[in-house]
This record gives sequence, C-alpha cells and structure tokens, in this order.
Amino acid sequence: MPQGAPALYPVDEAGSEVRIPVSEPVLAQRLTTRDALAILRPGARHSIWLFWKPQGAFEHWYVNFERTVGWNGVCFDTVDEKLDLIVTPDGAVRWKDEDELEHAASLGLVDAAEVRAEAERVLEASPFPTGWEDFRPEPDWPSPRFPQGWQPSPKR
Repeated sequence: MPQGAPALYPVDEAGSEVRIPVSEPVLAQRLTTRDALAILRPGARHSIWLFWKPQGAFEHWYVNFERTVGWNGVCFDTVDEKLDLIVTPDGAVRWKDEDELEHAASLGLVDAAEVRAEAERVLEASPFPTGWEDFRPEPDWPSPRFPQGWQPSPKR
C-alpha cells in the first residue's frame, strides 16, 4: 500500500478517528501516510505489516492483532483487537496500545486473554524476517482504490 492510498477508519460525528467504537461506527476515507505491505494468513488473528522509511530502507514490522469479520466480495473486513507489536530489524520488541486493549476488554468488545495468547503465539513463532523486506512495487502499478460497489461486511 503506497503512501497516499485510500483507507477507511471509524470516525465520530466531528470526523475525528474513534479508537474504540462502542456503537456502529461511521467509516470515513483518508489517505495513508506511509508505504506499507500487509501479510494476512487465513485463520490467523493477526496481520504482519512491513513499513519502510521515506528513502526506501526497511524500518520495522508491525503486528496488528485483529479478527476477520467476513469477505464482502472484494476484500476481507477485519476488526482491530487494539493490541499491536512493533519489532525492529535488531529484534527489539515494543508493545503498543495495551491501554486500549484493556479498555476495549472492560467494555466487552474483545477478550484480552485471547488477544494476549495470540501475541504470545506470534512471538514464539518468530516470523521475522518475512521474506518481503526487500519488496518494492513496480513503478508503473496504478495507485490502489476501493473497488466499485465496495461495502463493509455486516457485523458478525
């Protein structure tokens, strides 16, 4: 996903991003701010994102803990489970958004124990490097856009 690609985020009535939606969120489009590549594996409750510095050097892996809601005919819809993990090329690990995980769990939106168990599975498997660190898109590839008729999957 190149910098400037469209993405959808839950927002409130004022258009500010909502980190923990407690009701059906409104989705607003905004443009991505960095180059990234996401690796999603069927059945996994996480995706691994690779990020590069503006000059093109690989920067870090970002593990996003999420669950798949469904296939809407053109793409998979996922629900963020709040906890994230950043791993740098030297192996340093940094947890991100632990407070959001606990808040979402207190509202009954996620099971914190399940999310943490998935995080431990990822760390134990140590999937870094992924083999995609040197990936570069072809310069003539078109910019991504949402497919015609795209709609989010109903909540399950």
